[in-house]
Amino acid sequence: YDTWAYTHNFESKLPKVMKAKQVQEDAVARFQQGTLNEHLKEIPKKEHVVPFTSTVFCDAAIGWLIIMDQPIQALTHPSFKKMIDIGAQAMKGVILPTCNGTCDEIMSKFRTQLMNLKKRLNMSFPPPPSLYISFIYYGRGGQ
Repeated sequence: YDTWAYTHNFESKLPKVMKAKQVQEDAVARFQQGTLNEHLKEIPKKEHVVPFTSTVFCDAAIGWLIIMDQPIQALTHPSFKKMIDIGAQAMKGVILPTCNGTCDEIMSKFRTQLMNLKKRLNMSFPPPPSLYISFIYYGRGGQ
């Protein structure tokens, strides 16, 4: 039977053959190095928020003045103080908008101011097209 099975490429299911095959597979598996790939998973990075101290805040403020080439009086400006007061209430840091998001928000505020000005002046015609269109075109980089 074994000779016939071997010559005809037949896989024998006899218990002794199955046991020998299992012993051979176990021996091969013992000599192969296992991998951890299926057990490993990437840990999501948490954004580190620096705890507040007066020293750290002063260093950050001075660094901001230097990098952004701001005058020293910028730290005492009411709008800067308001921004710091609002940011100080954040429990897990502050998420700042992207450049495009900031630009869109500025354009939205600009349109709102134009509409409010139009209502206050009770005008029925749009603002001068050259000013409005050039602001939109050059303000957004031609987009």
